[in-house]
Amino acid sequence: MSLHRSPFRFLVLTLAALVTTGCEEEITGPGDELVEGQFTFDATNPANFTYLTFDGEGGTVTVADPQDSDAWVLAFRRFSVKLNGGVAGSRGVGGFNLANNADADSATVVNFTRSDADAAWDAVGADDALGVNFVQDDLVEDESGPWFRYDPIARTLVANTGAAWKVKEADGGSAIFRVSDMAIAGELLGSIQLEYRRHGAGGTLGAIQQVDVAFPPGPPAPVFIDLETGTTVTPGGCNWDVSVAPFFVIDFNAGCSGGTFPLDATEDFTAITKADDAPKYAGFLSVISGAVPSTIEGAGGVFWYGIESANRLSPTFNVFLIEVGDAVYKFQVLDYYNASGESGHPTVRFEQLR
Repeated sequence: MSLHRSPFRFLVLTLAALVTTGCEEEITGPGDELVEGQFTFDATNPANFTYLTFDGEGGTVTVADPQDSDAWVLAFRRFSVKLNGGVAGSRGVGGFNLANNADADSATVVNFTRSDADAAWDAVGADDALGVNFVQDDLVEDESGPWFRYDPIARTLVANTGAAWKVKEADGGSAIFRVSDMAIAGELLGSIQLEYRRHGAGGTLGAIQQVDVAFPPGPPAPVFIDLETGTTVTPGGCNWDVSVAPFFVIDFNAGCSGGTFPLDATEDFTAITKADDAPKYAGFLSVISGAVPSTIEGAGGVFWYGIESANRLSPTFNVFLIEVGDAVYKFQVLDYYNASGESGHPTVRFEQLR
């Protein structure tokens, strides 16, 4: 057999290799161009999330079922952020906080300019995504009080009926729960009304029931409620499910495996039929959070609220890495106010790194 390789045979093999390589890149690569974009959107609704995509130049997308949709990457509800992974969604999106400005003090953050944002942004490249431990969203304790909101007309706090939770009761039953009314007495809660629908193990959710709690005068103290009977009780072991306190605290009986999972705003409180199917239940009034912190206190998250006593959110210009399948993006929030100065209109930018 001759080992001589003719020029023609070499050309055929070379072309075949090029075609094969091109097909592999077409299947596994992120595309000929790495996408990037910047946009401002409306996230003013205190109950509904606004869902974002990184497709094309990015933007908002309408999502019917966030838990099972691959159409979105991350979502905003005012200043709260969740990713489409972990307990928040099925797409497996993970994040990582580079925390480039996490150690900045309040005087530094409040005086940040767009140049500071650009400096942080430009410092992040593809190498920064190597070896990163991306985190998917999980349940953390509610620190921002989504069950109430400020009413600018009444100039007081009111119940946010758009926020609701699936509940695991202390006796193993299930329910859904929300705060339907509240009244302020000075700087504390004077009264609170809870609405819930419950069922025993294996049943279906029943009609809406209510519990009204008027806090007595004297030192502030929690009131304990048994959802099965709809009454207040003297706490003892597993005889209570939820407690409310006049200093705006709601707790669940974690010692008896009680806990919560937040409903999405697309789930109708009056029509939902199951409460025992949450991915997990946390032993507290929970919100979904992960690599993008839900806190607005300090420089470690997306915003810092109330610097120099201002009723305003200041962006920290921290840069986050977002992993979507094989692609990795960097992501940064530039503002919380639109050109007219209206709050709840974040401006974000993203750029694909690989």
